Order: sequence, then structure tokens, then C-alpha cells
Amino acid sequence: MSGYYLCTTPRAVHPYYIEHIGISIESIEELCYYLKENVYLIDETILNETLFSWLSEELGLKRLSSSLRHAADQEVDPAVMVNAIFEETGYLPPKEREYLRQQLLTIQKEDPQVRQKMKGDYLVHYGKYRQALAQYEGLLANRNIAGLGVRFYAIVLENMAAVYAKMFRFPEAADCLWESYETLRSKKVYEKYLRLLPLFLNESEYQEELERIRADRQEAERLRKDNEAIFAEALQSETGWRFEGKSREEQIEMLREEIV
Repeated sequence: MSGYYLCTTPRAVHPYYIEHIGISIESIEELCYYLKENVYLIDETILNETLFSWLSEELGLKRLSSSLRHAADQEVDPAVMVNAIFEETGYLPPKEREYLRQQLLTIQKEDPQVRQKMKGDYLVHYGKYRQALAQYEGLLANRNIAGLGVRFYAIVLENMAAVYAKMFRFPEAADCLWESYETLRSKKVYEKYLRLLPLFLNESEYQEELERIRADRQEAERLRKDNEAIFAEALQSETGWRFEGKSREEQIEMLREEIV
């Protein structure tokens, strides 16, 4: 966790590690900062026995720990538990605490799958791509079309494609985009699909796929040239020297290894 914290309580000898985003917290103030900035990630993966024990054993906040443990046993709304943490430290003025509480209450009223998508989106923000994919995959495996509609899952697929692309797993990204496109017929998603194809298909395969989907050849060529320009710019960056003398396939594989 970056930033400066004015800590009024002791710092933990053994930090509290939030595994799914890889952050270590050493004080109650750092915990408050995390909760304030990541309201969509507040759930049982944070508010659990591990945290309660850490507050008691590492920071000596036994009363707070006991209060939170009791609240968890009673299945109290997370907003109440978070508010108790902020009250303990006085980290936020009352108006901001109330605003945060209302945010949490609003989030808790959302459909569980909407909250799950929000969590996946936040994990992408932190660069936790595998964890984000797990959230998205869970959503797609348990679709509630009647409740949320096909558009919701088309957007999940599009977000999932973006994650795969960030990991340089272009075939999986293309599959997600095509499924999303078949759902909503979005021109934006279709163009994204066309842009991806030259990144993992050889020329023969690329032409076959354009034929299969009856693509506009001029449009496909324009998008491919855009890709080439973007890739050329990347190779001219400060770290572009690493790719000199490498084939396109080797360059992509190098990038894949760095990010996975």
C-alpha cells in the first residue's frame, strides 16, 4: 500500500495480508484507508475471523475485535461493522462516515451477481487478473438471465476479454468478444474482435476467419493497420529494445510471460 499514514495506534509486527489484491496492512489507519477506498471489495474475505484476531493480537484492539466478532456471528450488515472500525479510530469525520455507510448499504442492496462483477472490475484495477477472471467465470457459470438480462453478461464477457488481452491470451479474449457480440451485436465489440485476430492467427487462418464471419475486408484492413501502428509505438518505447530481432510471435510470448 502506498501513501503516507499518520498512525495513532501501534503498528503490527505481523501485517494483515489481504490475499486477493496482495496488500499488507500494518495499522488500523491503513485498514481504514483500504476500506474507504475499496467499498466494492468489502465482504467476508476482509471482515472475518483472521482480521478480528489480528486486531486483537497485533494491535491490542480487543474490544473492537470482540464487537466485530459478535457482529459477524449475528450476520450483521457489513456497513455496521465497517462503521464500528471507523468509530474506533475517528479516521473520518461523522459526515464522511455516514456517506460511506450509505454507500455500503446501497451496494448490499444490489443483486449479488452485480456485486460480484463490481468486485471483478476492482480486481482488474489492481492488476489482479487471475482473481478477476475467477469472479467473471463464476458469473458466467451461474447466469441469471431472467433477473439481470443478456446485456449484463455480454458486458461481463467484454470485460473478461479485456483481462485476457492484458494477459496476452488473445485466443481466449477473442472467444469472449465473439460470444459477447453474438449476444448484443455491438459494433464496438465486433471491431475489438477484428483487431485481435491478427495478433494470434497466421495469415491463412486470419483470412479464413474473415471469410467465416463475412467481414468487411476494408474495415478489417484498416483495423489491422491501426494495430501495427500501436505495436510499433510500443517497440519504440524505453523498453522496446528487448524485442529487437524477435518475431511477432516471440514478442507476444515475451509480453505474456512478463504479465502472467
